[in-house]
Amino acid sequence: MDLAAIRKKANSSKETDRNRPAFQAGSAEPRHTRQVQGAPAEKEKDLRERAPISVPLDPEDPFTALFASPLDLDLATEESYLQAVSGHVEKDETEGRKFLTFVLDKEEYALDITFIREIIKPREVTDIPRVPGFILGIVSLRGIIIPVFDLKQRLKLGKVEISEVSRIIVCQVQDRIVGLLVDHISQVVQLSRQTIEPPPAVLTGIDREMVEGVGRHQGRMMILLQLPSVINTELV
Repeated sequence: MDLAAIRKKANSSKETDRNRPAFQAGSAEPRHTRQVQGAPAEKEKDLRERAPISVPLDPEDPFTALFASPLDLDLATEESYLQAVSGHVEKDETEGRKFLTFVLDKEEYALDITFIREIIKPREVTDIPRVPGFILGIVSLRGIIIPVFDLKQRLKLGKVEISEVSRIIVCQVQDRIVGLLVDHISQVVQLSRQTIEPPPAVLTGIDREMVEGVGRHQGRMMILLQLPSVINTELV
């Protein structure tokens, strides 16, 4: 074959390549140009979005247990969300008053702790004349003279028998300071409004004035004393 024939054949091959379609039967199409048979590209996309996706759940996966749980989860309410954002949370109304509890004649009584200054051991008292029988006398506490009441006798429950566990509760109401002799101290408890009941209806007269109410704590019942009335020597 001469040179002219070779050039003619080469030109013929180039012309054939130019006229050949971009994609022949059986060739792979680019992914971005493929379409569902008989459906526009928009419909194909819509079908893909609507098609449910099924993923097998692994029983050992903790997320599987979470989504398979039949329990309903409580969502935050608008009120709780606003409280969290503003930083304001309502004070728990179960928070109440603190009381010092003690025993008189095997019964538990209590005084509001805001009245309590200190607790001391019994000491020698100085008798004073012409006072009610429940006033044992006076003692000097760091230079302050205070009267000491036998609280059991004040409540007409007998007399306190002083022992190693007996204590004097030093209380203050306004400018008055007194000591109350009790059998022994129990503990300090906190009582909410819901656990304090009014005085029993059977109490009348002076007995009712000395009782603020009845408190309940961990299955125990205690009588809450009205301290201003207890130390008022005019109430006899």
